[in-house]
Amino acid sequence: MRNRIAALGVVLALSTVIVGGTAVALGLTTPEDSAPQAAASGAMTDAATSAYPTLEDHCYIEGMIPHHEQALELSGLVLEATGVRERTRALAEFIVADQTAEIDTMRAWQTAWRGAIRAEGAAVGHQGHGGAPAAAGAIPTGCGDHAHSEMKGMATAEQLAALAAADGAAADRMFLELMIAHHEGALEMAESAVREGSNAFVRNSGKHVLVEQEREIAAMTALLAEAP
Repeated sequence: MRNRIAALGVVLALSTVIVGGTAVALGLTTPEDSAPQAAASGAMTDAATSAYPTLEDHCYIEGMIPHHEQALELSGLVLEATGVRERTRALAEFIVADQTAEIDTMRAWQTAWRGAIRAEGAAVGHQGHGGAPAAAGAIPTGCGDHAHSEMKGMATAEQLAALAAADGAAADRMFLELMIAHHEGALEMAESAVREGSNAFVRNSGKHVLVEQEREIAAMTALLAEAP
């Protein structure tokens, strides 16, 4: 494990410089009046003083959770394969740890806002699409297939099956190619969240995706260039 962590550190160090330009270009600032801030220790909510998240905020989270879940699936498949390079395995293990934590905080955020809505009506300050308030005891819904259609870079069932059947250099290369496309799709989603999101947690989540996954794309691109 120590060898894998060291290998990952070397790979990611090669890509750190790329991140700054994206952050500056998007003007990554954090609004101070949106809640809850879902953190590793739990989600804190103060709906009495904060505007309720918009439908766009909720649809980003609803789409990003299954998007992250497929990243876990891709990583799990390459970790099960034999003959994969240690640096590729280290990167897959890191993705599992990072995105599992993100899924947990996104779900905590959803749970916190469900509890924040007053039983007799919508949370203070919330207006949904068209100015319609949220229903009592509910979070904004209506993403439906829209949230899933907005998930970019998702691998197909056939691609997942091919990765599951592969080993060695083939599995290594296939994983990197699929995960680069998957990360590029997440960047599109995250850019939209940062530009259009109204809630601090949603925007911060988007910023983390932009910074971390840009770095991982650079690392995977380097690994792919070195692949046998």
